[in-house]
Amino acid sequence: MAYCPNCGTEYETTPMRCNCGYLFSPGATPVLPASEPGRFDFTGDGATLLVLYLKLIFFSIFTLGIYSFWGRAAVRQYLWSQIRLAGQPFAFHGTGKELLLGWLKLMGLVILFYGSAGLALVLLGERKAGGVIGLVFILGFALLAPLALHGAIRYRWSRTSWQGRRFAYRGDFWKLTTIVWTGLFLTAISLSLYLPVFITNLRKYVVENTWFGGQQFEFSGEGKDLLWPYVKMLLLFFPTLTLYRFWYAAKLGNFNWQNTKFAGVPFRSTLSGDGLLILTFTNLILTFFTLGIGLPWAVCRQLRYLTENLQLEQLPRVQLLAQAATAASAFGDTLGEALGTDAGIDAGFGL
Repeated sequence: MAYCPNCGTEYETTPMRCNCGYLFSPGATPVLPASEPGRFDFTGDGATLLVLYLKLIFFSIFTLGIYSFWGRAAVRQYLWSQIRLAGQPFAFHGTGKELLLGWLKLMGLVILFYGSAGLALVLLGERKAGGVIGLVFILGFALLAPLALHGAIRYRWSRTSWQGRRFAYRGDFWKLTTIVWTGLFLTAISLSLYLPVFITNLRKYVVENTWFGGQQFEFSGEGKDLLWPYVKMLLLFFPTLTLYRFWYAAKLGNFNWQNTKFAGVPFRSTLSGDGLLILTFTNLILTFFTLGIGLPWAVCRQLRYLTENLQLEQLPRVQLLAQAATAASAFGDTLGEALGTDAGIDAGFGL
């Protein structure tokens, strides 16, 4: 049994070269150092990202928005490729065609809804149809919100890889929907006090149904441990002019990562409230005083700060098991953006 000291990949016999490019010495059987951490870093730069943004804007204008799907895919491909673990980049394999097809499906759903509403007005009259349309809208959103979350996570993980092996999300839509519905109901009747438990339960389900290289992620956090920090944030929200939310965000981020494991190895997160506060305000200044031109640099600064404060306590031993590719469309991804439930880049990295 051999382990690559650079990325932690496990082999039955020692190869000449690891998938990450590491060259093994002839006859050597390297063992993964237990103390070697798996460090994340971000190597992107604002200038390159600015070019991608400008290309996205101008070409979208000239093509009446059609290029926007390919432009967004290019931005994701660049950002994913600049996030590295143990020096090895992630990759995003989604395409503009997939995003376009997802948007067309969404438009079909919108047309179907408004067409049904118009038909109800004709058949039932304005007074009766109003109640029916309202009920359908509420029930539709109750189903579409978890569908957007489920679909976005499933799509983006299935299009994300590291060292040529893709991630996979294998959660069940109806189980996720039950967690969302129950969580929203209990959050409402508890005047939001149940929110930390709800978010933790949701994260636990998503993390424990995420796989890489034939191995499953683990999550051991309990929402009750976040209850007092959340109450403290509510109590200090207005007295601190909302600034205490940065300390709560740091607490939440560290809690989520430090309770996550892969192949038995825990993550370590060192976010701080003052660090998030300074980062947020300097990014706002950078973006505002440059009339938006500084946004790409702000995005890169944010990703660099988050990755610099995240690592695996040691490189895990990755099993090279066969893993079937997950079939997933970009419909949920597009729907999430439309409903405001977009998971963003955190659907691929938890950032």
